[in-house]
Amino acid sequence: MKRCYAFHGSEGFNARLDAVLAALSRDVEVAMGDNLTALILGGGYGRGEGGVEIRDECEYPYNDLDFTLVVNRVAAVPHAALEAISRKYAQKLGIHVDFSRPLTLEAIRHWPPWLMWFDLLNGHMVLTGPRDILTANAPEGVRAHPPAIEALRLLLNRGAGLLWAMRVVHGAEPEPDRGFVVRNYYKLLLGLGDAVLISRGRFATPYRGRDKLLAALAEEDRAVAGLGLLDSYVDALRFKFSPHDFNGVVIDDDALKQAAVLWSATLLDSEAHRTGHAWNSPDAYAADAFVRERTMNAATEWPRNVVRNLRVKRLGLRHPRESLYRAMPLLLATEDTGNGWRERSGAALALWNRYN
Repeated sequence: MKRCYAFHGSEGFNARLDAVLAALSRDVEVAMGDNLTALILGGGYGRGEGGVEIRDECEYPYNDLDFTLVVNRVAAVPHAALEAISRKYAQKLGIHVDFSRPLTLEAIRHWPPWLMWFDLLNGHMVLTGPRDILTANAPEGVRAHPPAIEALRLLLNRGAGLLWAMRVVHGAEPEPDRGFVVRNYYKLLLGLGDAVLISRGRFATPYRGRDKLLAALAEEDRAVAGLGLLDSYVDALRFKFSPHDFNGVVIDDDALKQAAVLWSATLLDSEAHRTGHAWNSPDAYAADAFVRERTMNAATEWPRNVVRNLRVKRLGLRHPRESLYRAMPLLLATEDTGNGWRERSGAALALWNRYN
């Protein structure tokens, strides 16, 4: 059966990628043996919307390959063998190949209502195993629209990517890979529109058509229209599908600062819509000590949160992400990017990398 991994890629591109993924699937089956229940491709290629880059008149995959393993016994997963497979195909394709933490059927049946599970459920390809393994086992909570708190989590993640790009531009650390700053800039712009859609209950997994959802929402909601996100969102979608169209684009410090202003405005808007409260500035939001994620800070989570904080040499009953929600607006809005900012932003990214 022919699969389409990139709707805007040629038939030849999709056929070549399909052949590589068939070989990868066989390697995973050999490595996993009878412990493998299913191998699932998520992300852009799992939705049929993966990025295609044209170099020297040839098509190449651009985005990461994101795989989810469903297994019988998590403890029996051969991680070293999977890492070898990941390296082999990353070298072959020139992109990252990622296997997420293995899941059991029981874990899928207890998925929390997170955006990542909603997107995987509504946009995936089963390469090995029962084709309905997710649709037959995902709980009702994941089938519904993502809760508004997912907009805040998405903004934190995209804000972290923007902060990382700012550190690269300011020489605080080297660029991790080719096009990192440009890619994270457009991911940020895409995330802002997505956060607004989530906060208003209008989000959908397919990227195709999200611009129309955002345009319709802006016509109905004066606050959304006032954010002025639509044009940049359309550009970000173009980058998502065809990054080669943006060859030669340079994202400098001014562009990142403007993106940070948009991030702050979107944060205040989506949080006001979620909580019913309002803040007149990012500083005011950062100074407010209210609990953002109630489920992760319930009394039943306090013992785990103590351990989480101790691992990063902190004391507290709140989840470590709570401090990031307050720190990120200040780190992105500052005009002073000297040594103090470098130290604080580096510490924030290290904490985010552990608990995102």
